[in-house]
Amino acid sequence: MLTTHEAAERLGVSERRVTKLIESGSLSAQKFGRAWMIDEASVAKRLERKPQAGRPPIEQKPDNARYILMCHDHEVLAFTCNLVTEEVRKVEPLSGIDWKPLGIGRLDRLPDQYNLREWLVHRIIPQGRPNLRRALREIGFTTPLALMLESGGASLTDPYWFMPLNGSASWEEVNCFANGYDNKLGNLLLDDEDNRLGETRKSDAGSIIKGVASSTSPDVATNGQLAKRWIRRAGIDYLVKGGTGNENREPYNELLATRLASRILEVGEYMPYELINEGGRAYSLCANMADETTELVPAHDVLTAFGMTEGRDLHRGYLDALHELGVADAQQLIDKMIVIDHLMANFDRHTHNFGLLRNVEERDSYRIAPLFDHGCGFYSRATTAELEARPYAWTSNPFSEYPSQQLALVNDITWYDPTMLDGFLDDIDEILGQNPEIDERFIAAVKRQTARQIDTVNGLAAERGVTMPGW
Repeated sequence: MLTTHEAAERLGVSERRVTKLIESGSLSAQKFGRAWMIDEASVAKRLERKPQAGRPPIEQKPDNARYILMCHDHEVLAFTCNLVTEEVRKVEPLSGIDWKPLGIGRLDRLPDQYNLREWLVHRIIPQGRPNLRRALREIGFTTPLALMLESGGASLTDPYWFMPLNGSASWEEVNCFANGYDNKLGNLLLDDEDNRLGETRKSDAGSIIKGVASSTSPDVATNGQLAKRWIRRAGIDYLVKGGTGNENREPYNELLATRLASRILEVGEYMPYELINEGGRAYSLCANMADETTELVPAHDVLTAFGMTEGRDLHRGYLDALHELGVADAQQLIDKMIVIDHLMANFDRHTHNFGLLRNVEERDSYRIAPLFDHGCGFYSRATTAELEARPYAWTSNPFSEYPSQQLALVNDITWYDPTMLDGFLDDIDEILGQNPEIDERFIAAVKRQTARQIDTVNGLAAERGVTMPGW
């Protein structure tokens, strides 16, 4: 038997550390009065497996794995990731580095571990997603990043996926566009265990299991906080998205935003949404805008590629980047986004829910992506009392937190015709009136607030020389 002092000397640690090892069960000991006597054999066993000085390479730690980021069948870069801590190390460009995602580091530099880590974080299912913990537990994964990497990470918005370093899978095998996909994860995430949405399944027996050669799901690489999942109907992929709380306002707001966009934007400048109702709850439904040859590039990735920082003018910097990429009509289409977001008081136009489309293989032919994701418009977080009290103060994004300042960034509003919004307040009545969880007072308050927003935009149009009958 050894005293704590003797055990500490043999192990090269403090006596307090010895006490902690005893309390954790790592050392066998008996207590005599106030002193511990430690079993000498357990100290010897501890010495045998004692870690060596210095930090071991990440590849030698438990739960580490090495992957290749793929674009179609191009090997873009290799990296090591700890599936528990989500630490990324040893990023190595490969022969297909020219096909790296636009958002991994700057265009003029090779990506490092921090660039890759940021891109991965924005690709995975966020921790705040409803039903995520239950889904991970049921399919046997510890973190959303482990789920994405170990199941291949194929998406329906781009061609990127992940293969173990010594793997042999191909794009033909993991391609969700061509092959369809497994639905188990999506069902769990949308609390649709009975598959009420009725989409075509890839395989009745499909399940999310480790290895890219197994069944895949684009849900593993679909970010955002709201409950959502992909389904396929008649060969078309749709994103199904729920709302928050008992009032479930967001799906109805998406439909109302579609009605607004159809009045003032051209076909192809916005993604139309529809409502579906399953199990007594409404969801919004939107067709996919990407395909095997066309990827969606978030504005965040464009800004990252051109090294934009918080200290720069984000609006001017984004337009300059679009000019460098050869995007046609960039100024006017960004102006239209600002105007429609102002009309609906959208506080959630962040740099991951607008952006560009581009050709995957050629990495060119950039164009503005149709507008999507409007669920946080139309005062989705406001109470009836707040809307009735005074003009509602909302925070705009992404170019200025002040709505008036962001609206002032609009350069050309000659495309706007105020008469196109005649009758839109009736649309608010019609669409929000379909939501059984909100009352007429709230709808009336939304109409009054929206009328103020319309007056503001009409005022800007008048200042810029746009007229309407009777002015």
